[in-house]
Amino acid sequence: MLKTELCARLGIEHPILSAGFGPGAGPEVVAAVSNAGGCGVLGASGFRVPYLRGLIRRVRALTSKPFGVNLILEDIEEGPIEACLDERVPLLVFFWGDPAPYVGPAHARGVKVAIQVGSAEEAREAAEAGVDFVIAQGVEAGGHVRGTTALSVLVPAVVDVVAPLPVLASGGVADGRGLVAALSLGAQGVSMGTRFVASEEAFVPPLYKARIVSSQAEDTVYTEDLFDVGWPNAPHRVLRNAIVREWEAAGRPPSGQRPGEGTTVGSRTRAGETWEIPKYASITPTPEYTSDLEYLPFWAGQTCSLIHDIKPAGQVVRDIVAEAEQVIDRLARIRSAPQPV
Repeated sequence: MLKTELCARLGIEHPILSAGFGPGAGPEVVAAVSNAGGCGVLGASGFRVPYLRGLIRRVRALTSKPFGVNLILEDIEEGPIEACLDERVPLLVFFWGDPAPYVGPAHARGVKVAIQVGSAEEAREAAEAGVDFVIAQGVEAGGHVRGTTALSVLVPAVVDVVAPLPVLASGGVADGRGLVAALSLGAQGVSMGTRFVASEEAFVPPLYKARIVSSQAEDTVYTEDLFDVGWPNAPHRVLRNAIVREWEAAGRPPSGQRPGEGTTVGSRTRAGETWEIPKYASITPTPEYTSDLEYLPFWAGQTCSLIHDIKPAGQVVRDIVAEAEQVIDRLARIRSAPQPV
């Protein structure tokens, strides 16, 4: 069995987290990952408090295992963090902001705190704020990308800065080989988004999942500001679909000068409320949308080159652990092989 200190701290069997990839990371995929021995993380940013509480309770109805809730700090409104603390979720996973004001209140409720970072300096500041562990996100990642450093460089740099605090690797990991590579760099586990988007339980349209499976790393596009409506100044990586190709054909114009600027591409209905979706909106496609999916962002990392199927999230966890153990066994044989005289 593959265990690290992180497993003991979180009360999980395997050092694998599923990332909170927006509303696509719903209760079903979270529970499936946790029930398989990992730690599922609920995507919860932008939700109204009653809806968020309902999601948390739905997770608890599906699993008795530890899970987390992901929140974006940059523009967070009053209420969601307090709701998570009231519900005593096991883990809060923050991104894009300063966790310092929330660590004390979380720990007072017995809630652990992690934050995803994009640089060693950001990791150092998070460690000083008292977080329980940090997630180092490489530039290979899909969705919003905090830094510009490759995972193979970022992870050991972060490990060196925050030791003995546990570090997880995120971005560029989709299988057992990636897990072992992360462990060899000093990480104590991994957080994966794109691999779990392409799972049966992910709350995203089938087309989005299929596009991940059929794509390669070169089909992803890293951009500073393409999907910036609702979240400006936040670089991100997406798959090249119709809206991206249209923007590229126009010469990659900046925000304010893009084709169809100011128009809408559909609507979303959630909890009885309907919103119009502006073109270039920073949203995660879900079955709630009545839109041409080709004009919504398909967040995905370079690991789409390594994802060849859509399968249950629990099976993803089990397959990654099994492959990682095989890789470790192979490396052990290399280490113990007779050396030429």
